[in-house]
Amino acid sequence: MKKFLLLCFLMFFGPTFANADNVILMIGDGMGINHLRCAHQTKPVYILSLPVKGMIHTHSANADVTDSAASATAYSCGRKTNNGYLGKLPNKENCLTIAEEAVKQGIAVGIYSTDYATGATPSAFYAHTINRRNNEEIERYKQEASKNMDIVVPVSQISKEVSERLKNLSEKAAQKSFFALFEGAKIDTNSHAGKFDEMKEELYDFDLAVMNAVDFVYKNPDTTLIVLADHETGGLTDTCQFTTEKHTNADISVYAYGKYAKLFAGIQDNTEIYQKMHQILFK
Repeated sequence: MKKFLLLCFLMFFGPTFANADNVILMIGDGMGINHLRCAHQTKPVYILSLPVKGMIHTHSANADVTDSAASATAYSCGRKTNNGYLGKLPNKENCLTIAEEAVKQGIAVGIYSTDYATGATPSAFYAHTINRRNNEEIERYKQEASKNMDIVVPVSQISKEVSERLKNLSEKAAQKSFFALFEGAKIDTNSHAGKFDEMKEELYDFDLAVMNAVDFVYKNPDTTLIVLADHETGGLTDTCQFTTEKHTNADISVYAYGKYAKLFAGIQDNTEIYQKMHQILFK
């Protein structure tokens, strides 16, 4: 609780930041606004205290309800695509992901997730396939991308990774920037299964990871933190009841901290998240 209060103080009364060159993108898979609010009823959720808040539309190119592959590709490429597609456009052409472009420009990249080894969300930043279940193909892309990116998928607990991984990326970046992706994948897994208590535990761990990231941003004011979901899972109501085992088309919330945090306020499409990250990294 003391760390929670200290970080809240630092956010609102901390220094005026210089230009932000680094981007930390944190994705709570399936984490709708009611996931956060319901978890907050049991224990304070730090994410809700972040100073900049917005909302995101999530539909894919071919469906009103997106899957993780299409939504993560919207974040990685800035383009709508079909459900099931990773790093590819609806016409099946590859799109250059923000992580791949960062490597081309000498920017350090780290991708970390509690998802399985070829999970859709992290894979959308380095793989290109029309079928998110093409595990062998995705693994080949992962191995190739790992030559230039720090990719660790899966990790056991995302909260245990943030501080050390960001320190390492910062040191690797030296005078250049870095792009880091952290995903808490099992918020989604437990929501699909209707496991409310297990979902909350995963969300609390993701929340601790966010708190650790804020601590890094405060100490490294050339960094912008973005916290969001890819879609809502489970149709969780404001009375904290799951109503489906599937994804929904509900808008999701985005929270940000850092010099360029205000870019993420208001209502936006998921493709705009890419555009704003691109503006920060490659200005």
